[in-house]
Amino acid sequence: MDSDTLPPDSPEAEPHRPSASHLALDAVDGFFSTDSDGRLTELSPSLEHLLGYPAERLLGRSCLEFITRPSRALLLRHVYNQDAPLVHSFRVDALPRNGTPIPILLRHLRLHSPHGRMTGALGLVLDLRDTLYAEGISTDDPVSQAAQQTRQNQTRLTATVLSDTRDGIVICDPEHRIVSVNKAFSQMTGYCIEDVQGQALLPLCAAQHAANFHDYLEMELGRQGHWSGEVWNLRRSGEAFPQWLSVSTVRDDAGAILHHVAIFSDLSERKAAEDRIDFLARHDLLTQLPNRLLLRDRAIQAFGHGERSGNKAALLLFDLDQFKHINDSLGHPAGDALLRTVGDRLRATVRETDTVSRQGGDEFVVLLTDLRDTDDIAPVAEKLMQTLAEPCQAGGQELSISCSVGLAVHPEDGRDFDTLMRNAEAAMYSAKAAGRNTFRFYSQQMNEDAVARLDIQNRMRRGLERREFVLHYQPLIDLAGAQTIGAEALIRWNCPELGMLPPGRFIPVAEDSGLIVPLGDWVLREACRQAKVWHDAGYGELVIAVNLSPLQFTRGNLIATVREALAETGVSPTCIELEITESVLLQATDQVISTIQQLRQMGFHLSIDDFGTGYSSLAYLRRFAVEKLKIDQSFIRDLPTDPDAGAIVQAVIQMAKSLKIAVLAEGVETPDIAQDLNRLGCDYAQGYHFGRPMPAADFARHLRLSF
Repeated sequence: MDSDTLPPDSPEAEPHRPSASHLALDAVDGFFSTDSDGRLTELSPSLEHLLGYPAERLLGRSCLEFITRPSRALLLRHVYNQDAPLVHSFRVDALPRNGTPIPILLRHLRLHSPHGRMTGALGLVLDLRDTLYAEGISTDDPVSQAAQQTRQNQTRLTATVLSDTRDGIVICDPEHRIVSVNKAFSQMTGYCIEDVQGQALLPLCAAQHAANFHDYLEMELGRQGHWSGEVWNLRRSGEAFPQWLSVSTVRDDAGAILHHVAIFSDLSERKAAEDRIDFLARHDLLTQLPNRLLLRDRAIQAFGHGERSGNKAALLLFDLDQFKHINDSLGHPAGDALLRTVGDRLRATVRETDTVSRQGGDEFVVLLTDLRDTDDIAPVAEKLMQTLAEPCQAGGQELSISCSVGLAVHPEDGRDFDTLMRNAEAAMYSAKAAGRNTFRFYSQQMNEDAVARLDIQNRMRRGLERREFVLHYQPLIDLAGAQTIGAEALIRWNCPELGMLPPGRFIPVAEDSGLIVPLGDWVLREACRQAKVWHDAGYGELVIAVNLSPLQFTRGNLIATVREALAETGVSPTCIELEITESVLLQATDQVISTIQQLRQMGFHLSIDDFGTGYSSLAYLRRFAVEKLKIDQSFIRDLPTDPDAGAIVQAVIQMAKSLKIAVLAEGVETPDIAQDLNRLGCDYAQGYHFGRPMPAADFARHLRLSF
């Protein structure tokens, strides 16, 4: 067996060449190692600092390049001479990057193979500038000054190095019994010299390792003369800690052992930092839950175990309903608190063998493992949703949250993590489409819908760039005079590949993807432009109604968009009616309140769209001085056949009149419904009975017939 090769059954497979970087990570002035030709192989950061060069400029170069010419001769005579002592201490001058020599004390140890061949060297460096200055010794001539150094000063300086270095150093006799320890060793382990003097070194070096490790270490010291590697040790308190250990044997010229020197570097802080970095790489910082990376690892393990045992696993993707509204209205600190609460509740509800992960934003994933049957999943999903639905505190308010959940089962819905996540997401979108606050299992149809949804989103983004969208206009009728008083601007998408698409095909995708903001901005600008055209054509009293998305209040810059539209088109704000959903008013954030107030001050009319389908409140009607309510078409269509619908419509009209608010009925499709609404006192109406949404040119012809 080669003498430089570890046996395959060695208890420690660490590199056994002494490492200067590990020996001197925290040294006062520096350590280095060289190969047999004197080229630097490793060095401490402190030595980089001393010389003024980065490691990449030093490694591989001869150490002679970084000392003065007189010092080179001294080094060659005392180090690279085969007759020179193995260990030597002497004064030389280092040559740093700035060219000003630095007096140093060099403690040099030559390393040899068992056959006597020099394999390299280790060096310990001490900066003498402060010491020599304090003693009044000139530093002009390093060779003559080295001759002037007495053995007493040299011994004292070496002792200073041993005492002040942050690495623990232990000196032993030839039988491995401890002779001396430095202060850093005592601070690191809690043992003073009286505690360990005379004891055997090897059991102390690696107290937690098996006896065969001690035998191996002693064998390596006898065979190689040195060993280094990472070991675990015990402090006097009993605490285990990691350390880098380097042990070297010092021999005299005849080859007899003089000492064994062990150097300990405490790796506790580095290990703690590494553990922290590893934790952050695999966990969500806000909730401390596993992130997608760790979830993937655990899912792969669960899938493999399930295939061997015949059990199933499932991914449950949770998306919080309306979380963005909560975040925008109460602020990010409240939103963060809510996310932590969700994570805590999910984790407390599932088994220890399951995993709860936060994917980012308001999405959480629960990995259920070792399921005997698919029927076991639905009860868990229901329990988790019920747990999340319990009221909680966030931002000083009590909140009740709901979620939409998509479920994908291994192996039926996919055998790999990415496929199951994709299918769980498709199921989650299906749950959202079903009205939210529910869960759905994955099906192939869901996947097809998800693909179609992504296709629509990508096409829509291109459609905005290519100006494929158009506005159609549906007449708004004054019931008392049966006259057109305006129009609602309704967007259509003239997609070259899919044809003319109604808003129901793409508006939900635009809302979820955020594309509704640029889309809504375009609608506002185009409606203003068209209103100006009709105003200039003589239809001065005509009002164009434009729908605003809630996201335009929270994600966009609505006021700036409105001002730009007015400036570009020159239209009067009184010609534009802005339709707002109840959810916008219910948020009532400072941003929403300020935006609505500015819109009113600019002269825009405000109306509430789909009144009666949300959380209708008289409070916000008064607070925001709303001018018109639009009764949702679901009530209007049932007016002739459903007494309850008639009662609701009548109550809304009477309430609005008492508040001096106009009422418009949507979805009027027959003359009978129009007559009933007129009789009940409804002010305005729109619907197929009066006219379908039509292009601008057709609506202009309608106007000419009406006026």
